[in-house]
Amino acid sequence: MTPSSPPTAPIVRPLARLLLAALLGGCASAATRRTPADDAADRAALLRLHAEQRTAHLERRAALIVGSQADTMLSVSNGRVSTATRERTRASFQSYFDASTFQAWDDVAPPRIRISPDGRMAYVIVEKRVHVTSASPTGGAPVVERLRYAWLSVYEKQGGEWRMTAIASTERPDST
Repeated sequence: MTPSSPPTAPIVRPLARLLLAALLGGCASAATRRTPADDAADRAALLRLHAEQRTAHLERRAALIVGSQADTMLSVSNGRVSTATRERTRASFQSYFDASTFQAWDDVAPPRIRISPDGRMAYVIVEKRVHVTSASPTGGAPVVERLRYAWLSVYEKQGGEWRMTAIASTERPDST
């Protein structure tokens, strides 16, 4: 090698190794890349879970609600963060359902779904109109409520199934 010739061998070998690593890394990530079919299947599964929640409310079936929950779930509501087991959530919902009749539990808008690029997490944003009649806690006349709910449910894919791991919920009176 003369002083004016480029030093090819010392530079080419590390560059070739770097390019090979980049190519292999690109192939590995392509193998885990999601397809439109993956996205459609996950979206359909999340919409099915959303529909099951409606059925659970109208048919007073708390077990159906918690069937898609993780073993423990975080809840953000009324200025608090709480954690509940699946069984505690089921018992609480069943007690509520036993004292309630739903006249409406309807989407105001289609659920907004976002699935992570790796397909392991998702969220569903819901706006719901709920009209419910509940037994009075004091034994008086039934309580009629017309509410508008909005919530964000967070899901993780566990064992190939979507499991709700967290929910943040708000409510306000419904004018319709």
